[in-house]
Amino acid sequence: MFNNNNNPWGNNRGGSGNQNQVGNGGYPAQYGQVSMAERSSLVQKVMTFTFFSIIAAVAGVWFGATTLNLQYNFSGGTFLLFFILEIGLMIGAMAAREVQGINFVLLYAFTFVTGLVISPTIGLLFNAGYSGIVYQALFITAGLTLALASYAYTTKRDFSGFAPYLFIAVIALVIVGILNIFLHSALLYTLYLYAGVVIFSFYLIFDVQRVRKQRDTVGNAIALTISIYLDILNLFLFILQILMQGERR
Repeated sequence: MFNNNNNPWGNNRGGSGNQNQVGNGGYPAQYGQVSMAERSSLVQKVMTFTFFSIIAAVAGVWFGATTLNLQYNFSGGTFLLFFILEIGLMIGAMAAREVQGINFVLLYAFTFVTGLVISPTIGLLFNAGYSGIVYQALFITAGLTLALASYAYTTKRDFSGFAPYLFIAVIALVIVGILNIFLHSALLYTLYLYAGVVIFSFYLIFDVQRVRKQRDTVGNAIALTISIYLDILNLFLFILQILMQGERR
């Protein structure tokens, strides 16, 4: 589980201008000045970058499972190495999001590495005959993502105030996950999985709504893409675990 929304009291990543001035609707002044054309252009950028991020992640899964055979060679040390690389690339992509050329290299390198990290799990499931479960998780995630994104973009309800509650919920989710390593409670594990789907569903709504309020820059689009991509990835992983839990019963 991994999320880039690390500011619990508001999320101004990738913004520009004075963050302290308040404009229309209680948003920073920069948000109130965003035109429909600018908003539409940013949406197109985020959708395009997210699509190619998912393609890069799929390529990472394929490369890790077929070329590197990580499902058989993924030790604790290898995982730690990839995890550190993943974090470093994400931080680099955020820091260099306005640097032309480098920003896209870091963005797609980051999503490619996330694919490498989950490739051992996907590879083992395919080898064990559970490819259907993986495809089900993909289709469910895609459908849920489209439904939530459509709702977030069209609803008049503002979810920006959910930021601190979502941050606390993620911390609680991590704590429950760690506790259950020692408790081995089937009920707690089930609650953990479904809570994960709910929390990251709300995070997806929250992040998609941010697209409506930020300036149309490549840097903003990359920052939003990383957040939305991580929401989708976490949704997929939780849904996959739920389906696998049902398969074992």
